[in-house]
Amino acid sequence: MIAKEYDQMKLEYELLSYLDKQETPVGATTLVLVLDKKFGLSQASIGRKLMEFDTLGYTESVGRKGRLLTAAGKERLTELNRQLAQLRDNSKLLDALKISDEQSLINILVTRRALERETAWLAATNASERDIVLLWESIALQETALSEGRIPIAEDREFHERIARAAGNPILLHALRLVWGEGAHLPATATIRKAVGSELVVDHRRIIGCIESHSPYEAASAMVNHINQLIEDVRTYFGGPRS
Repeated sequence: MIAKEYDQMKLEYELLSYLDKQETPVGATTLVLVLDKKFGLSQASIGRKLMEFDTLGYTESVGRKGRLLTAAGKERLTELNRQLAQLRDNSKLLDALKISDEQSLINILVTRRALERETAWLAATNASERDIVLLWESIALQETALSEGRIPIAEDREFHERIARAAGNPILLHALRLVWGEGAHLPATATIRKAVGSELVVDHRRIIGCIESHSPYEAASAMVNHINQLIEDVRTYFGGPRS
Protein backbone atom coordinates (compact mmCIF):
# COMPACT_ATOMS: atom_id res chain seq x y z
CA MET A 1 0.00 0.00 0.00
CA ILE A 2 2.82 2.38 0.92
CA ALA A 3 4.68 1.61 -2.32
CA LYS A 4 1.59 2.27 -4.49
CA GLU A 5 0.77 5.49 -2.64
CA TYR A 6 4.37 6.60 -2.92
CA ASP A 7 4.45 5.95 -6.69
CA GLN A 8 1.27 7.95 -7.29
CA MET A 9 2.49 10.86 -5.22
CA LYS A 10 5.91 10.70 -6.85
CA LEU A 11 4.32 10.97 -10.31
CA GLU A 12 2.27 13.97 -9.23
CA TYR A 13 5.36 15.54 -7.66
CA GLU A 14 7.49 15.01 -10.77
CA LEU A 15 4.85 16.54 -13.04
CA LEU A 16 4.30 19.59 -10.86
CA SER A 17 8.01 19.95 -10.22
CA TYR A 18 8.81 20.00 -13.94
CA LEU A 19 6.10 22.58 -14.61
CA ASP A 20 7.41 24.68 -11.73
CA LYS A 21 10.81 24.95 -13.42
CA GLN A 22 9.41 26.19 -16.74
CA GLU A 23 8.79 29.82 -17.68
CA THR A 24 6.56 28.99 -20.66
CA PRO A 25 3.56 26.62 -21.04
CA VAL A 26 4.38 22.92 -21.33
CA GLY A 27 2.35 20.40 -23.33
CA ALA A 28 1.64 16.71 -22.73
CA THR A 29 4.03 15.66 -25.52
CA THR A 30 6.98 17.29 -23.77
CA LEU A 31 6.02 15.76 -20.44
CA VAL A 32 5.82 12.29 -21.98
CA LEU A 33 9.36 12.66 -23.32
CA VAL A 34 10.61 13.87 -19.93
CA LEU A 35 8.84 11.33 -17.72
CA ASP A 36 8.46 8.26 -19.93
CA LYS A 37 11.64 6.55 -18.70
CA LYS A 38 10.59 6.95 -15.06
CA PHE A 39 6.91 6.05 -15.29
CA GLY A 40 6.24 4.63 -18.78
CA LEU A 41 3.05 6.65 -19.24
CA SER A 42 1.34 7.38 -22.55
CA GLN A 43 0.52 10.87 -23.79
CA ALA A 44 -3.15 10.14 -23.08
CA SER A 45 -2.35 9.24 -19.46
CA ILE A 46 -0.35 12.43 -19.02
CA GLY A 47 -3.18 14.39 -20.63
CA ARG A 48 -5.71 12.96 -18.17
CA LYS A 49 -3.45 13.85 -15.26
CA LEU A 50 -3.10 17.40 -16.51
CA MET A 51 -6.88 17.71 -16.84
CA GLU A 52 -7.13 16.55 -13.23
CA PHE A 53 -4.64 19.26 -12.26
CA ASP A 54 -6.73 21.83 -14.14
CA THR A 55 -9.84 20.78 -12.20
CA LEU A 56 -7.99 21.01 -8.89
CA GLY A 57 -6.58 24.39 -9.81
CA TYR A 58 -2.95 23.24 -9.79
CA THR A 59 -2.40 24.13 -13.46
CA GLU A 60 -3.79 26.63 -15.94
CA SER A 61 -4.33 25.71 -19.57
CA VAL A 62 -2.95 28.21 -22.10
CA GLY A 63 -4.74 27.04 -25.23
CA ARG A 64 -2.71 24.64 -27.35
CA LYS A 65 0.55 25.83 -25.84
CA GLY A 66 0.17 23.69 -22.75
CA ARG A 67 -0.04 24.36 -19.02
CA LEU A 68 1.45 26.67 -16.43
CA LEU A 69 1.71 25.94 -12.73
CA THR A 70 -0.58 28.07 -10.54
CA ALA A 71 -0.03 29.35 -7.00
CA ALA A 72 -2.21 26.47 -5.77
CA GLY A 73 0.02 24.10 -7.73
CA LYS A 74 3.11 25.48 -6.01
CA GLU A 75 1.45 24.95 -2.62
CA ARG A 76 0.57 21.38 -3.60
CA LEU A 77 4.17 20.81 -4.67
CA THR A 78 5.43 21.90 -1.25
CA GLU A 79 2.92 19.63 0.51
CA LEU A 80 3.84 16.68 -1.72
CA ASN A 81 7.50 17.17 -0.86
CA ARG A 82 6.64 16.96 2.84
CA GLN A 83 4.39 13.91 2.41
CA LEU A 84 6.93 12.05 0.28
CA ALA A 85 9.60 12.67 2.87
CA GLN A 86 7.29 11.21 5.53
CA LEU A 87 6.57 8.13 3.41
CA ARG A 88 10.31 7.63 2.84
CA ASP A 89 10.86 7.82 6.60
CA ASN A 90 8.12 5.25 7.21
CA SER A 91 9.64 2.96 4.59
CA LYS A 92 13.09 3.31 6.16
CA LEU A 93 11.66 2.40 9.55
CA LEU A 94 10.01 -0.74 8.17
CA ASP A 95 13.25 -1.75 6.44
CA ALA A 96 15.27 -1.04 9.55
CA LEU A 97 13.03 -3.06 11.82
CA LYS A 98 13.39 -6.09 9.57
CA ILE A 99 16.99 -6.36 10.74
CA SER A 100 16.85 -4.35 13.97
CA ASP A 101 14.50 -5.72 16.61
CA GLU A 102 14.20 -4.13 20.04
CA GLN A 103 17.20 -5.84 21.61
CA SER A 104 19.41 -5.21 18.59
CA LEU A 105 18.61 -1.51 18.70
CA ILE A 106 19.26 -1.35 22.43
CA ASN A 107 22.56 -3.21 22.09
CA ILE A 108 23.74 -0.69 19.50
CA LEU A 109 22.62 2.24 21.64
CA VAL A 110 24.39 0.87 24.73
CA THR A 111 27.58 0.63 22.68
CA ARG A 112 27.08 4.17 21.42
CA ARG A 113 26.54 5.37 24.98
CA ALA A 114 29.93 4.06 26.07
CA LEU A 115 31.73 5.56 23.08
CA GLU A 116 29.89 8.86 22.86
CA ARG A 117 30.26 9.61 26.53
CA GLU A 118 33.99 9.81 25.82
CA THR A 119 33.64 11.82 22.61
CA ALA A 120 31.46 14.39 24.42
CA TRP A 121 33.98 14.60 27.27
CA LEU A 122 36.91 15.09 24.90
CA ALA A 123 34.98 17.52 22.69
CA ALA A 124 34.26 19.69 25.72
CA THR A 125 38.00 19.67 26.45
CA ASN A 126 39.36 20.05 22.91
CA ALA A 127 36.71 21.70 20.72
CA SER A 128 37.86 24.78 18.82
CA GLU A 129 35.70 27.80 18.08
CA ARG A 130 35.29 26.42 14.55
CA ASP A 131 34.06 23.10 15.95
CA ILE A 132 31.44 24.93 18.03
CA VAL A 133 30.26 26.88 14.98
CA LEU A 134 29.90 23.65 12.99
CA LEU A 135 27.89 22.04 15.79
CA TRP A 136 25.45 24.96 15.91
CA GLU A 137 25.19 24.82 12.12
CA SER A 138 24.24 21.17 12.51
CA ILE A 139 21.45 22.17 14.88
CA ALA A 140 20.16 24.65 12.29
CA LEU A 141 20.13 21.90 9.63
CA GLN A 142 18.19 19.59 11.95
CA GLU A 143 15.62 22.27 12.70
CA THR A 144 15.25 23.05 8.99
CA ALA A 145 14.53 19.38 8.32
CA LEU A 146 11.89 19.33 11.04
CA SER A 147 10.27 22.51 9.69
CA GLU A 148 10.00 20.77 6.30
CA GLY A 149 8.30 17.77 7.84
CA ARG A 150 11.37 15.54 7.56
CA ILE A 151 13.03 13.52 10.30
CA PRO A 152 16.66 14.73 10.42
CA ILE A 153 18.30 11.32 10.13
CA ALA A 154 21.37 12.29 8.11
CA GLU A 155 21.65 15.55 10.05
CA ASP A 156 21.55 13.64 13.35
CA ARG A 157 24.42 11.40 12.33
CA GLU A 158 26.42 14.39 11.11
CA PHE A 159 25.90 16.09 14.49
CA HIS A 160 27.27 13.12 16.43
CA GLU A 161 30.13 12.71 13.99
CA ARG A 162 31.10 16.36 14.36
CA ILE A 163 31.32 15.85 18.11
CA ALA A 164 33.54 12.82 17.56
CA ARG A 165 35.77 14.80 15.20
CA ALA A 166 35.97 17.67 17.70
CA ALA A 167 37.06 15.14 20.34
CA GLY A 168 40.31 14.68 18.43
CA ASN A 169 40.57 10.91 18.92
CA PRO A 170 40.57 9.15 15.51
CA ILE A 171 40.23 5.70 17.10
CA LEU A 172 36.99 6.67 18.83
CA LEU A 173 35.71 8.20 15.59
CA HIS A 174 36.51 5.00 13.68
CA ALA A 175 34.83 2.86 16.34
CA LEU A 176 31.69 4.98 16.19
CA ARG A 177 31.55 4.74 12.42
CA LEU A 178 31.67 0.97 12.74
CA VAL A 179 28.74 1.06 15.18
CA TRP A 180 26.75 3.42 12.95
CA GLY A 181 27.33 0.99 10.11
CA GLU A 182 25.69 -1.87 12.00
CA GLY A 183 22.29 -2.35 10.40
CA ALA A 184 19.95 0.58 9.83
CA HIS A 185 19.45 1.70 13.42
CA LEU A 186 19.70 5.42 12.71
CA PRO A 187 16.46 5.72 10.71
CA ALA A 188 14.76 3.29 13.09
CA THR A 189 15.66 5.13 16.30
CA ALA A 190 15.02 8.58 14.78
CA THR A 191 11.57 7.58 13.56
CA ILE A 192 10.77 5.80 16.83
CA ARG A 193 11.61 8.97 18.78
CA LYS A 194 9.12 10.91 16.71
CA ALA A 195 6.51 8.16 16.98
CA VAL A 196 6.59 8.14 20.80
CA GLY A 197 6.47 11.93 20.95
CA SER A 198 10.00 12.76 22.10
CA GLU A 199 11.27 16.22 21.32
CA LEU A 200 13.94 16.03 18.66
CA VAL A 201 17.04 18.29 18.72
CA VAL A 202 16.44 19.49 22.33
CA ASP A 203 19.00 17.01 23.75
CA HIS A 204 21.51 18.12 21.14
CA ARG A 205 21.23 21.74 22.23
CA ARG A 206 22.04 20.78 25.82
CA ILE A 207 25.08 18.80 24.71
CA ILE A 208 26.44 21.67 22.63
CA GLY A 209 25.91 24.09 25.50
CA CYS A 210 28.12 21.95 27.72
CA ILE A 211 30.76 21.54 25.00
CA GLU A 212 30.73 25.28 24.28
CA SER A 213 31.30 26.07 27.96
CA HIS A 214 34.14 23.49 28.00
CA SER A 215 32.53 21.49 30.81
CA PRO A 216 33.56 17.84 30.22
CA TYR A 217 31.63 16.35 33.16
CA GLU A 218 28.42 18.08 32.11
CA ALA A 219 28.93 17.26 28.41
CA ALA A 220 29.46 13.56 29.16
CA SER A 221 26.40 13.53 31.43
CA ALA A 222 24.25 15.28 28.80
CA MET A 223 25.31 12.74 26.18
CA VAL A 224 24.59 9.79 28.47
CA ASN A 225 21.15 11.23 29.26
CA HIS A 226 20.54 11.65 25.53
CA ILE A 227 21.40 8.04 24.70
CA ASN A 228 19.45 6.80 27.74
CA GLN A 229 16.40 8.62 26.40
CA LEU A 230 16.88 6.94 23.03
CA ILE A 231 16.93 3.57 24.79
CA GLU A 232 13.82 4.48 26.76
CA ASP A 233 12.02 5.52 23.59
CA VAL A 234 12.88 2.22 21.91
CA ARG A 235 11.50 0.30 24.89
CA THR A 236 8.36 2.45 24.95
CA TYR A 237 7.83 1.91 21.22
CA PHE A 238 8.09 -1.86 21.54
CA GLY A 239 6.00 -1.87 24.72
CA GLY A 240 8.77 -3.26 26.91
CA PRO A 241 9.51 -2.44 30.55
CA ARG A 242 11.01 0.90 31.47
CA SER A 243 14.25 1.14 33.42
